[in-house]
Amino acid sequence: MKKGKVNMQDSESKLYEMNLTVEEQEEIRGMKKEDVLAMRKIKLYAIKRNTTTYVFYFAMNAWEARELHHQIYGQWENRIVDAYNQMIDRGLYFPDRKETKTFRELMRGMVEFPGWVCELEGIGSRVK
Repeated sequence: MKKGKVNMQDSESKLYEMNLTVEEQEEIRGMKKEDVLAMRKIKLYAIKRNTTTYVFYFAMNAWEARELHHQIYGQWENRIVDAYNQMIDRGLYFPDRKETKTFRELMRGMVEFPGWVCELEGIGSRVK
């Protein structure tokens, strides 16, 4: 809007028809990642427990995830990965309920934040 390419009266389809420079595309990606509009207050964080296991938390920031990890596991971890963009739509299978849910669906059902989500084994090289 600041650059005059769209205005509030335009239909959403105009967003898909716009020609953006490589720099503008990178700028938009950066704004999305930094959550400039504060549309995503709760994020998904991953903390590595060992070479193949990560623990996932929903929290407003990495510090909250780190504190909750300390409460549960008794360890202060410094490397906390923002896994939202990489993992939010990944499906998790729950054999006891015979259903698959994504992290996004699990977040919608969570009432209290920060919150422990799960511990996943065998994904060591996928979350960075």
